[in-house]
Amino acid sequence: MNKIMMLGGDNTSDRFGSALTSLILEKCPQTKLFGVGGPLMNDAGVRLLYDISEQVSLGVFQSMKGSHVVRRMIKLLIEAMDREQPSLVVQIGLPVFGYKLLEIAQTKGIPVLYYYTPLSRGWTNVGSGQFPKVVSKVASISRFETAQCKEAGIDCEFVGHPLMDLTDFSFTKAQARSKLGVDSDQVKVIGVLPGAREVEVKCALPGILKALDLVTEQHDAVQVVVSLAPTIRTSLVEEMVDRCSLEKVRLERDTYSVLRAADVAVTSIGTVSLEASLLRVPSVAVYRVPHSTYFFDKLLDRKPNMTITNNILRRTVIPEFIQADFVPAKVAEAVSQLLFSEEARQSMLAEFAELEYELGEPGAVSRAADLVAEMARCGDDGTTSS
Repeated sequence: MNKIMMLGGDNTSDRFGSALTSLILEKCPQTKLFGVGGPLMNDAGVRLLYDISEQVSLGVFQSMKGSHVVRRMIKLLIEAMDREQPSLVVQIGLPVFGYKLLEIAQTKGIPVLYYYTPLSRGWTNVGSGQFPKVVSKVASISRFETAQCKEAGIDCEFVGHPLMDLTDFSFTKAQARSKLGVDSDQVKVIGVLPGAREVEVKCALPGILKALDLVTEQHDAVQVVVSLAPTIRTSLVEEMVDRCSLEKVRLERDTYSVLRAADVAVTSIGTVSLEASLLRVPSVAVYRVPHSTYFFDKLLDRKPNMTITNNILRRTVIPEFIQADFVPAKVAEAVSQLLFSEEARQSMLAEFAELEYELGEPGAVSRAADLVAEMARCGDDGTTSS
């Protein structure tokens, strides 16, 4: 029986890994998938040796404590690799375990496919260090990533970005505003999507609410809607909202309704910023975590941007407010400009037009699954082909 080891490292990789898993099992129904991920990958059919969703949300892996957890997990996963003898290892997203497991897989003769590499998060030194040595192939999700891999001599195949399949483009702004009960066209909606990790939300949301309080002081007809990721406790955000002076704040758990209804979005720097861009919503991006965990993000060597949209377009399109630069007054100014200056809005939206070319056609996840099946040597019946 064919087996594939799946390694997911964060909430986004859980989401993308889930979609990939469903199509792998559709193409190779007898294949068994096991490894590390979150609840979405588990539900899709990956037998989890470890569910890392809670540790990711709390920022454990970005702390010194996380190094001890990682060492224990690496030992467990090496044992599983020896026991299960997978025909392929698929790494998805940020490498929580570093490259140790990928290096070990290569020494055991197990090919490694990397899907959604750190290049998508702005990592620039792809040609140096271990990375080129520990991957057999990259399933690249942007044309920029493809070019970077080819320049570094890394075998890659452009499959396209999974968000081209997973984003709901059919939902209209009118439908979203109606669903949220925003009846007047005169009301400006600011959507707030502060992140999928509690450590991010705790640090960033109070500052965002302060910034938007400054905006609403000047403009009455503004509705602030905060969309909470499934990993964020409602009680945590309710406490923050209760402590702020901002009025007209609503809490929702509906990313697409909030984004589609929004005239402007304030997002984290991650995947949701790209979703806002794909849905043609002008946005600003914010990021703040404790300095004790910020060192982890510095390892990605982002230059000069952190926001995914900016990295893909290779220029600063979305204003970024990171760590010490995250000043409420500056955020308020950027939001107000996008909210009330049609010129500023249209200028940003024009930049977003390049994204479809950069990210490829729909069918990206299916193409990635085809590549997995090929590398894992799955036959049409899900068995290992000769």
